[in-house]
Amino acid sequence: MESGLIAVIIFGIVLLILIPFIYYGLRMAGYNKAAMIVSLTIFFIVMIPIVKYGYRSQMYSNDDLKTDLHQAGIGFKGNLKIVSTDISGIKNMKQETVLIMDSADVNTIINRIETDPRFKISPETLSLKEELGSNAKHKTNRNYRFKDNFILETYGMSDDYTIRYSELKFRKGVLFPLLGTFKNRVFI
Repeated sequence: MESGLIAVIIFGIVLLILIPFIYYGLRMAGYNKAAMIVSLTIFFIVMIPIVKYGYRSQMYSNDDLKTDLHQAGIGFKGNLKIVSTDISGIKNMKQETVLIMDSADVNTIINRIETDPRFKISPETLSLKEELGSNAKHKTNRNYRFKDNFILETYGMSDDYTIRYSELKFRKGVLFPLLGTFKNRVFI
């Protein structure tokens, strides 16, 4: 299971355990109607969205991914294979989708980004130190921006001529929740 789904399940179990205590506590204090109203309110307003949130990562399909790529300014029509999707955060949603793509498809996306005048190369948009941490050496990085979508392109080089893997990260919105991580790894 993905970490976001595990966190949602744990949070849901804790809230389910607390609902009877809240109900009986208010009932013992003499607030019978308030006990019922508060318990049902907590259940319907808190629990149902949390359960729905827990299954979002299970319901993210190839069509949703193609819609997200289209909103990011990249119209992709090829076949996409989603390996995993992890959605975490309730207020500030963060989504990471790992998929397998052919090298030619990754190069097509990068070429489309580089030739489209709507995209702006903006190296200061994302902090590469925060993105890559201590693994920043032996990597080539470029950033692109289209409206409120930000794209970080990373190549991991095994030497000056051999690309070990390539990775595209898409971020969307002001708080930059991760729209998807598209990885194409070729190990030599």
